[in-house]
Amino acid sequence: MRKLTYKNQGWLLIFALICSLNLVAQTEEGTIKVQSNQRVKQLVAKKRAFNKNQKFIKGYKIQLFFGSEQNAIAIRKKFGEVFPDIPTERLLHSPYWKVWVGSYKTKLEADRALAEIKDGFPGAIRVNAKVPN
Repeated sequence: MRKLTYKNQGWLLIFALICSLNLVAQTEEGTIKVQSNQRVKQLVAKKRAFNKNQKFIKGYKIQLFFGSEQNAIAIRKKFGEVFPDIPTERLLHSPYWKVWVGSYKTKLEADRALAEIKDGFPGAIRVNAKVPN
């Protein structure tokens, strides 16, 4: 086992003192005053007003199916029987059809619904989509 030299012991002592001072400094309480420019407040208000006028925003939907038209019709009908409250739509992305359900503004909302839907429709996935504001 190596012994510490006096020089290294001194550095270790200084390091320990600095760490202890840092811990004491972090326990003190104080106040923080936030100053913002009036121009920034105006821009934030303008952005909020702009967002309120948007009809659609970036959100999420759940895709149940991707394939032929006949299967898309059948999946949509089956989903409507199991979840009558959730709106469905059938989209054509030539030559394939998609069945999308729901309209969620946040990823958390979409993931919660997806977990519930996956019990009856294991192939369901969350997709990015424009949703009504």
